[in-house]
Amino acid sequence: MSQIFCDENNSCKIDFSTAEWATDSLHDIFHQAKLSILCDVDFIAETKQEILFVEYKNANLPQAVHPEAFKPLDDRKLNTVARKYFDSLQFLQSMRHPMHKVKRYIYILECINGDIVLRKRVRTLLTARLPFLLQKQVDMPEKMIDSVQVLSIEEWNLAYPDFPLKVR
Repeated sequence: MSQIFCDENNSCKIDFSTAEWATDSLHDIFHQAKLSILCDVDFIAETKQEILFVEYKNANLPQAVHPEAFKPLDDRKLNTVARKYFDSLQFLQSMRHPMHKVKRYIYILECINGDIVLRKRVRTLLTARLPFLLQKQVDMPEKMIDSVQVLSIEEWNLAYPDFPLKVR
């Protein structure tokens, strides 16, 4: 089965062929079950050491309608991006997917004025919405999350060269 995926707008292609396992089907699974309350990340990939939860947002495409309307620092937007991680993690756990690996949430973000300063601010605000503090406060047998990154496409391709992402 192919592990080369396109985003929902068919604007990018990401190649997880070298991953042990990968999927882009959580959205379809949730939709077929009529669970519109659940949110999902765009892609999940598993390697020998880690599970990557990948959310992709590109408001910088030439065909983007009203890219100026996308507000990555908006509280509701950040809450939704955080929920995507929680719901995707819970689904994998429910499927008894091996969760003993390092769990990384990567938000690939391209937008107007989307420089490194904006991405750092988004990461800080997103980190506060994810269970980093909770897992410090409660004795958990396993971490819920190990790291969060907010990267440009170029930064993704440098950090994860085995999983190239190309804009179509």
